[in-house]
Amino acid sequence: MNYCLEVKNISKVFPGVRALSDVSIGFYPGEFHALVGENGAGKSTLIKIISGVYTPTEGEVFLNGAALNAQNPKQALDKGIAVIHQELSIANDLTVAENIFLGDEPKTPDGFFLDRKKMNEMAQEAIDSMGVRINAKAVASSLTAAQQQMVEIAKVITKNAKVVIMDEPTSSLSEHEIEALFMQIMMLKKNNVAVIYISHRLNELFITGDRVTVMRDGGKVTELLIKDTTEKEIVSNMVGREMKDYYMHTAHTRGKEMLRVEGLSVPCLFENISFTAYAGEVLGFYGLIGAGRTEVMETIFGARKAAAGSIYLHGKKTNFASPRDAIAANIGFVTEDRRRTGLMLNCMLKENVVLPSLAQHSKKGFLDFKWEAVISEEYIGKLKVKTWGINAIINTLSGGNQQKIILAKWLIANSNILILDEPTRGIDVNAKAEFYALMDDFVKQGGCIICVSSEMPEILGVSDRILVMREGKLSGILNRDEANEQNIIELASLQSQ
Repeated sequence: MNYCLEVKNISKVFPGVRALSDVSIGFYPGEFHALVGENGAGKSTLIKIISGVYTPTEGEVFLNGAALNAQNPKQALDKGIAVIHQELSIANDLTVAENIFLGDEPKTPDGFFLDRKKMNEMAQEAIDSMGVRINAKAVASSLTAAQQQMVEIAKVITKNAKVVIMDEPTSSLSEHEIEALFMQIMMLKKNNVAVIYISHRLNELFITGDRVTVMRDGGKVTELLIKDTTEKEIVSNMVGREMKDYYMHTAHTRGKEMLRVEGLSVPCLFENISFTAYAGEVLGFYGLIGAGRTEVMETIFGARKAAAGSIYLHGKKTNFASPRDAIAANIGFVTEDRRRTGLMLNCMLKENVVLPSLAQHSKKGFLDFKWEAVISEEYIGKLKVKTWGINAIINTLSGGNQQKIILAKWLIANSNILILDEPTRGIDVNAKAEFYALMDDFVKQGGCIICVSSEMPEILGVSDRILVMREGKLSGILNRDEANEQNIIELASLQSQ
C-alpha cells in the first residue's frame, strides 16, 4: 500500500530555535497513526507544516505522491487535509451549526441563499451522532471549552477529508465523550481516511491505534506497531529513560476547614451544590460534559453570580463579587481554557507570571522590576519551563509550557486554595509528573486543592476525595478507598440513583 501522506526530511528553524530536524514519516490510508512526545518535541510544528500554517525550512510534504505545497490551511483543507488543533478556533459569536459549516454552508436550490434549516438539521445530526447534548442553534460563546472541543471535532468529521489530524482532541473530554470520539475515528478508518493523532493520554492509542511515531527534541526517535509495544516502552522512548508511576499520591493529613459551599445554585447551570474542602487535601471533581463543574468553580471564584447559596472561607461567610476579591483572599484559579481566560498571549512570560501579585509588589503604581525578573527566573527553573527567557512572548510557548506559567502565577501570588480546572490538559507525561509533585508539595504544606478533571486515571490518582456531578447536581461523594472507575462512571452517567 502506498502512503496517502508523507513528510520527507522536514526541518524547521525559528529565530534562535530549531524546532524540527530531518523528520521523515509516512501515513497510510485507513490508518490510525499516533505522534507522541514531550512538550517541545516538535509534534505541533510538524502538524502546522502539513496543514499549511508554516513553511518548512527544509524538506517537503507529499499528498498521494505529489508535492502538497499548501500555502495556508484553506489550501490544505481543499486538498483533503483537515485539522483539529489543540487550541480551539471557534467563532464565538456564531452558532454551533454556523461554526460546523463555516465556509461550506448549504444553500437553497437556487444557490443564492443559505439553507439555514438544512444546516441546523445536519449540524444537529452530526452532534447527536457523537453522543453529546449540544443544541446546534446555541451561540458558541455560551458553551464550555469541552463542548467547544466537541464542536471542533464535528466540524472536521463533516468535511469528508482524506487525512484528519487530531491534536489533543480529548484534552478536556470525559470518558463518555472520548468513547463517542473513538466511534467516529473507527468510522473514519473504515472509510479509508488516514487519522494522525497527537495525545499525551497514551492509553488511548491502544483503543484502535495501528502505529506510533515517537518524537524527541525536534527529531524522530522511533516508529512502532502499537500491537507490538506497551505504554511503558513508548514513555521510555519519549523521555529517554524509564518512567515510574507519575501520580505521586502520598498520604495527606486533613487539616482545618478552608472552603465551605452550601446550596450554591445558578439557574440552568447547577443547583444545590454543597461541599467542604480542607487544608492538606486534594478534592477532586468529576463529571461528563455539561455536568456544571466548571460553572461551579467560576461562581466560587466570583466570575459568575450565584442565585442562591452561601460560601464560607475559613469559617466566615463571604461573597466574592469578582475574581479580584477571590485573588485578594488568596484563592488561585487555573482555568480550563488557558488561551481565553488564563493568559495574556501577546505579553511576555514575566508579565504573565506576576499579574496576580502586582498590588503586593508595586510602589506608587510602579512595579518592582528587579523582583519581577528574579521571581520569573526562579519559577521557570522550578517548573522546568522550556523557553529562551523571561522576555519570551507567551504565544510562542508550547501548550504544556503555557499551562505551567498559569500555575506559576498562582504559586507566586501565595494562594492557599488552588482551583485547578483540567490542570494537565496538553501536558506530556514527564511534565505531569512534575506537576503532580508540585500539587503534592502544596497540600503537604497546608494548601487546599480543588481539582476538576475529565481524565479518570488523574482524578483517581491525585484525589483524597472525589465529588461527582451529573446534569448540574451533586450525585455522590467518594472517599479515596471506595473510589474506582465503575463507581465514578455510575454516579456521573446514570439517570437515577
